[in-house]
Amino acid sequence: MNNLHISMAEFKYASRILKETNSIKSIGLFDNIYIAALYSKGLPEEEIIEDNILLKRFRLSSKKLSKGFLGQIVKYIELLLKLYKFYKIKDISVINIHHLALLPIGYILKIRFKTKLIYDAHELETETNGLSRSKFRKYLAKILERIFIYKCDNIIVVSESIAEHYKKKYNIKKPLVILNLPKYCSISKKDLFRETFDIKQKSIIFLYQGALSKGRGIELILETFKSLQNIEYVVVFMGYGEFEEKIIEYSKESKNIFFQKAVSPNVVLEYTSSADIGLSLIENTCLSYYYCLPNKMFEYLMVGLPIIVSNMKEMSSFIDKYEVGEILLENNIKEFK
Repeated sequence: MNNLHISMAEFKYASRILKETNSIKSIGLFDNIYIAALYSKGLPEEEIIEDNILLKRFRLSSKKLSKGFLGQIVKYIELLLKLYKFYKIKDISVINIHHLALLPIGYILKIRFKTKLIYDAHELETETNGLSRSKFRKYLAKILERIFIYKCDNIIVVSESIAEHYKKKYNIKKPLVILNLPKYCSISKKDLFRETFDIKQKSIIFLYQGALSKGRGIELILETFKSLQNIEYVVVFMGYGEFEEKIIEYSKESKNIFFQKAVSPNVVLEYTSSADIGLSLIENTCLSYYYCLPNKMFEYLMVGLPIIVSNMKEMSSFIDKYEVGEILLENNIKEFK
């Protein structure tokens, strides 16, 4: 029996899937675990992540087509056919779908392979920040989920609030909640940021790590530290995404703002431990963010960092319950200072 995980990512920094597959491997549920992802230039088409965890990145010739609706359909069909051809002889018994848009593919493969299907939602999939920018895409996502969620044999979500949302909305049994936790390990305090950026020992290092995208408080953090202009309080952004160039521009203008490229999941906690305070300032732009419980929070805690979080439901409840940080009542510079 083998397990197949299907992702729409290029699998550069897919830490949640890596954590899941490693956990599944450790309890010996399957002979092999396969991960299907999309090919990106410069990355190998096939990788052995660990013994019995095998990654395949699929090249899509239709990727060159326009990004219009018809082009997306053609790419979708090509991906389905390639997944079917590659895995039909792999004795797949359980399929984990890691993105809402892949549910139809998961269901078709479930029927063809006679497997179980798990909807492995990384957030509240129909209420994401990206979908909030397009009413049409959001409408399609809701229809897609309503049709296929009942075809799934189980559902995995990342917070209690999201689980309750799905239970009430679709009148189904409560989904399984699996927090996006790093594997427990003991990490001694490092000083990589001070060594890399020549930060003074007396300076307090604030760290934002993760996706550098909209809705995550990045602009607030940048403006706050720019206004401080005080090397006693510095911030390091570590990750990748659309705000990289903007952060680099600010770092050139301000001596207390630094940018560290994303690092491998194998060493990320060593970098995390090099900071003094962790930041998780999500903006309340969508219901998914309001209910989120980001993995960066647990990575901060793993290495002993106190956390500053936005006043979102799950994050603030966690901080209140375990007394491991501070909550910003408002996402603004005055409150942050």
